[in-house]
Amino acid sequence: MNADQVNAYLAPLRDRYPESRALILPALKYAQTEKGWLDLEDLEAVAEATGLTSAYVESVASFYDRLYLRPTGRRIVSVCVTLSCMLRGSDQLYARLCDLEGLPPEGGTSEDGGVTIQTAQCLGYCDKAPCVQVDVDETEGPVLPDEAEEFLAKVRAAAQPTEVWR
Repeated sequence: MNADQVNAYLAPLRDRYPESRALILPALKYAQTEKGWLDLEDLEAVAEATGLTSAYVESVASFYDRLYLRPTGRRIVSVCVTLSCMLRGSDQLYARLCDLEGLPPEGGTSEDGGVTIQTAQCLGYCDKAPCVQVDVDETEGPVLPDEAEEFLAKVRAAAQPTEVWR
């Protein structure tokens, strides 16, 4: 991603967001669509397009859990770990998903780059706990710990979105 591409994306938004700091999140999300994460070149492109410093852009990107500063899997599985989901087994589900993908307890990306497993705060499906979100498009629940293997197989079999709006 380069500054010209980011500028072209931001052009129609500049009237609605005249303050350059307000453009940073749309710019970062757009820059992430190409490969699903942001590298130094992407951060610098956003900085140039918004007129902000690279350090400021990186500080914003590192704050948000849906902006990734490391390579991610083709699909991102977010397991809700807030109270409603935890009481219904999300901790066990998360541990099982990590185990099935050979990941440490803190999650991460599978060796083959197919799946990133991470925790998430409330996904808004408290009535369907424990819930899981794939990328930012599909939230489903309940997904029980003993359904983890079947769930992962379904995620891996699904086509990756053409644009990675995470």
